[in-house]
Amino acid sequence: MKILLFTTGGTIASIIDDGVIDVTPQGKLLVLKKYAEIDKETQFEVVSPINILSENVRLSDYKTIIDEFRRIDFSLYDGVIVTHGSDTLAYTSALLGLLFSDINKPVCVVAADKSLQDEKSNGMDNFIAGVELIRQGINGVYVPYRNSDSVVYIHRAVELFESDTLSDDFYSLDGAFAVYRNGVIEKREGKSANTHSVCIDKADLSFTKKIMQVMPYPDLDYSKIDVSGFDCVLHRTYHAGSVCAVGNSDNCITTLIDKCKAEGVPLYVCGLKSGKANYYSMSSVLDKGIMPLYDMAPPCAYMKLMLEG
Repeated sequence: MKILLFTTGGTIASIIDDGVIDVTPQGKLLVLKKYAEIDKETQFEVVSPINILSENVRLSDYKTIIDEFRRIDFSLYDGVIVTHGSDTLAYTSALLGLLFSDINKPVCVVAADKSLQDEKSNGMDNFIAGVELIRQGINGVYVPYRNSDSVVYIHRAVELFESDTLSDDFYSLDGAFAVYRNGVIEKREGKSANTHSVCIDKADLSFTKKIMQVMPYPDLDYSKIDVSGFDCVLHRTYHAGSVCAVGNSDNCITTLIDKCKAEGVPLYVCGLKSGKANYYSMSSVLDKGIMPLYDMAPPCAYMKLMLEG
């Protein structure tokens, strides 16, 4: 079996030096050194277009990643493992899932909660699960990640949410696609590999669109938000798919709706579930110029807007 290892940096490629965690040229290959201790048969070829901590990723880095991905001759490999940081893991995996779900090869985006120098790191468990997914030929783009309950969940890349800040755990829309347990990948009943997709010419991706994300919180002052210069605004909701829409005060979303209309900036909202009744706070403003993105994790919604132009 031959796997392309596509390294981009992150904690899984980092070394701890004098109490500071940072990427190094040596760190990006530490995962292969450790994996060789348990499997000397699998062959790896390495490509390293960038080597950064993922919180520092810019749109120009995404262009570099996608340009390099487009050059891959997937027929030469059984699958691809992308090593990545956990901070922006959901964004990068959504991007790859939107663009490359049709290559008919397994692609796994693998991160770690701690440096591989730390024996408590989940990085090797995540990597081993990715290799096994490729070995089984389960096509699609996935994220294997061991949560604090010691279970390695395999998420569909486009459905991943950002990790929980305190637990470092990852969850995905409607739950994980499968789990990796005792060397076996167990698919969840009723789950398929179907994903969101975009119809776009991959040869012409500029990554220059400016998207503002707005997070709701109590007494958010919409009057202070300047949407000029942005191509669109993506507004998240509370967990119930709700937003503040009471009256015409500055903390009401109608103020943002009026601003977007005045600037000609499209306003999207994500966090809504199809087939579910909306709270009045949302239903009362849906017909005022907001475009809902149903059944979509926010990182996927952001990337979908970025790609669709």
